Amino acid sequence: MNMYSDTLKKQQPVVYQILQNALKQNRLSHSYLFSGPKGSGKKQTAFLLAQSLVCQNKKNGFACEKCSDCLRVSENNYADLIYIDCQEKNIKLQNIEDIKQRFDKTALEAAGKKIFIINNCENMTGKAANSLLKFIEEPSNNLTGIFLTEQPENVLSTIVSRCQNINFHPLSKQDFYQYALQQNLRELNCHLISKFVSSQQDIQQYKQNKYFDFALNAFLEFMNDYLDNNAEAIIFLQDNFSKQKKGDDKSLKSSIGFFLEIGLIFAQDCLTEYRSKDEEYDSLLRKARQSNNFNCKNFLITFSQCKDNLSKAANGLLCIDQLLYKLKQEVKI
Repeated sequence: MNMYSDTLKKQQPVVYQILQNALKQNRLSHSYLFSGPKGSGKKQTAFLLAQSLVCQNKKNGFACEKCSDCLRVSENNYADLIYIDCQEKNIKLQNIEDIKQRFDKTALEAAGKKIFIINNCENMTGKAANSLLKFIEEPSNNLTGIFLTEQPENVLSTIVSRCQNINFHPLSKQDFYQYALQQNLRELNCHLISKFVSSQQDIQQYKQNKYFDFALNAFLEFMNDYLDNNAEAIIFLQDNFSKQKKGDDKSLKSSIGFFLEIGLIFAQDCLTEYRSKDEEYDSLLRKARQSNNFNCKNFLITFSQCKDNLSKAANGLLCIDQLLYKLKQEVKI
């Protein structure tokens, strides 16, 4: 079982150190504000902190993440934990009053800790935020509030001032690549996916995404024939996307979108002399660099223009036909 505390240490070392010091020295704040972009690990860290407050088997300050209490916290099934997502449900005054009423009572769990986590806290109504403010101004010793936001500038200033503010930096493409590898994806898929996702959660959708898989296989086969100046390349691509058309146009556009994204990354990899660990992809890159008829910069521009046009196109196949027409001008098939 991979421990999230290890992931946090690698991805957000400053956040890790701040929380570890506080946990080890038992000098925790009553209220925290975690701010940072989507996918930077704020929510996972909030639940790790909640686990660390109740876990009886802590190591290096942090929760073991394996015991019954830790598992129930991670599943949001812990009696003294309240989690609310303001994106899914607007928090109004009554919601805050319900939290206060529930936490006015004695803790139900043996640890005696009461914890609330509010995600997208900038979306609380003014009345709700002000009511909660009164609650956190004089908290009991066993109450911890954790606020999460991507827009700290929109959080009520009086709440910000009463929280310990911890900033999360955006994850790098290398972080996404490593996470994708942990999901047992093909190395080439990890390389490509890491280039156009904005969070680890986004990566999950590619584990069994038939449109992405179709686009990748189509691109690899098409490029091999295209670089050989083989007229079959044009026919192959037209036939394959025509078969996709038998579904709905939304599915077709999704496949074409992935195809164009992969083409853009391929062109960038050519220009940057990227060496792939995937034998098939690396061979294709070498083939493109050695071709006298292949203009990588023009290829990049063509794919970029078609990607821009895809959202406007009423007919996905028309977008592919325009792409193929422009590519034929580059390499005389």
